[in-house]
Formats: sequence, C-alpha cells, structure tokens
Amino acid sequence: MKGSILKIFAKIMIVLTLLFLLLLSPCPQAFLLLQVSWIRRWDWHILTTGIYTYTSDERFNVLHLDGSDDWTLQIKYAEIRDNGTYECQMYTGTGVLSQFVNLHVHTPRAAILGPQELHVQEGDTITLICVIQQSKPPFVFWYHGEKMVNYDSGSHRLSVITKVEGTRTHSRLTIIDARSWDSGNYSCVPPNVEPAFVLVYVTEAGDTVAAVQRRGHTAETQETSSAVRMVFQAFFISCITLLTHFLPVR
Repeated sequence: MKGSILKIFAKIMIVLTLLFLLLLSPCPQAFLLLQVSWIRRWDWHILTTGIYTYTSDERFNVLHLDGSDDWTLQIKYAEIRDNGTYECQMYTGTGVLSQFVNLHVHTPRAAILGPQELHVQEGDTITLICVIQQSKPPFVFWYHGEKMVNYDSGSHRLSVITKVEGTRTHSRLTIIDARSWDSGNYSCVPPNVEPAFVLVYVTEAGDTVAAVQRRGHTAETQETSSAVRMVFQAFFISCITLLTHFLPVR
C-alpha cells in the first residue's frame, strides 16, 4: 500500500515538473516540444523532455528530427548501472500515453586460455592468449602486476599481437627467454570488458620440485580446509548425540 502511494506521488511530481518546464519555456512552440519525455523508472528521473536533456550525465541524449514522430533516447557507452526500465511518456489533450522499455546491459568477459597458474622454467617461452567474445575492443592492454607491458620498450623479449576474427578478439602476449622476474600476475584488460588474470611462475631450469610445490599448494590448502570443516561437523554431531542421550525424556 505504501509503495503504491509513493508511485502515485512520484507520477504527480513528474507531471507538475513538466508543467513547470512548460511555463518557463520562452517560445510558443514549446508545448509541442514538451509533449514527449523519457523517464528512468528506478529513480523517477526525468532524463529528457522534448529536445531538452535534464541530467548531468552527458551520456544521455534525445534524438529527434524536425517533422518526425520519433523520439529516441540515446545512451552512449552503456554500463551495468544503466540496467532497468525506461518510460516514454507522450502528453495528449486527453491524457498520458506511456511506452516502457526494459534495458539489459551485457558486459563481455575476457578469458585467458589454459590454467589459472602457469609454471615454466627459465629460458622457456611464455605464451598467454586472451579471448574476448561478442566484442571488438579497439585495443587490449596487458599488465604485469600494476605495470602495463604493451609498450615496454625496455624489454625486447616481449610482444603483443591483437587480431579480430569474426565475433572474437584474440590478443597474444609472448615473452621469450623467460626469467625469474617475469613471474607474477598477468592481466588482460580490454575496455568495457571484464578482465582476465593468470599467475605465472618461472623457476630455475631443472628445478621441478619448486614447481610441484607451488602447483600443490592450492590443492593442499583446500584439502586442509575441507578436513577441518569435516572434523568440526563430526564434533558438533557427537555433542548433539550425547546431549540427546543424557537429557531426560519428558
């Protein structure tokens, strides 16, 4: 009940706001221009009225040609926060007509092929391939930790090649003659796409023990946590069983 009252109040405020804008209009043709409005429903924000925009977000704009019946709401560089319902209101002499549009913004994701942990030996070649589906970003940045490496003129061992194949974008980072300082977190960061990460470990040639230890560290940690959880559950069940046995039955 309370929600319905608030919605009615919001609609009344929108109508009063539009009337206020009409009264402030400097030209006699303003009534025609103020007939169509775009409203964002989740916060009842009047985005556009006629050819005028009423938001500080410069991504929003209304497209309209003189003599046309089309009033198009344009949102540049759409983001997840733009998800929701938008209402187009047209004011006529007999009332208000509304048309609702549900916007769902899908954010593409990047993926680095292979395992999340890559183990190589010094002198090997590191090859990381990042794939972005359903998106064609103008560029793809690669980072080693916090440092962007695409244009690292100080490393002749590193190269980045990005290609578009159909609906996919492939970016390949290659590091030849790997060294221990090449170890670390590598991330593939295209614009307007969720980035991808991979951990690279470079060990001394022939040092397979260190690589095996690192590879098994994550699994060992997970097994330990699982074992602790099982012990705790068994202890809890035992306590409940003992209490049930010794408590008097009514």
